[in-house]
Amino acid sequence: MSHRPYPRADRARHQVDRHAKPTPALSDSERFKLGIAALRAASWTAQELVDHWQRALRPRPAKG
Repeated sequence: MSHRPYPRADRARHQVDRHAKPTPALSDSERFKLGIAALRAASWTAQELVDHWQRALRPRPAKG
């Protein structure tokens, strides 16, 4: 038997709408700052790039 927290779908939607908090609009400067932060989080540092490159070029033992 499946769990049904509310007997009707419209009751469930009403509860979700009742507890939903509106998201405030972001200013252009806030959007810019968030975009820069996302780029920094996604980009590698120079040392991480060198480490990754060295691991990729490291010789692998032959299977035998």
